[in-house]
Amino acid sequence: MIFKSKVDWWMAAIFLAVPISMIYGVITEPNAILMLVTTIVTVLLATLFFGTKYIIEGEELIVYGGIYKKRIDIEQIRSLRPSKNPLSAPAMSIDRIEITYNTTFSEVILVSPKDKEGFVKILLEINPNIKLIP
Repeated sequence: MIFKSKVDWWMAAIFLAVPISMIYGVITEPNAILMLVTTIVTVLLATLFFGTKYIIEGEELIVYGGIYKKRIDIEQIRSLRPSKNPLSAPAMSIDRIEITYNTTFSEVILVSPKDKEGFVKILLEINPNIKLIP
């Protein structure tokens, strides 16, 4: 099952404003290096903006954040809790879920699925031992 990332309006504004301002700079002062940097930044932002998603495939959660890809065994997920943590994460919204996983040492990842309830429900169906922390 595929879950798209929720997108905050201000995040979308940033993802539009940066390449637009860079493209304006290339138009007003053509420069090969600036053109190359603008193209790379625009492609990376578009990949992040359109490529952030979460896939539950069998017993595995696959988190995509642009060029970032992380596979998490759902059986190793220990807890889920709501988060507004602004740290960098494969999430396009500040309305996030903090996933704590790994049995040997604690790892954390922040995600922001549009359908948070459906996302949590499927994870709990696969691993009913996941703790929900308010």
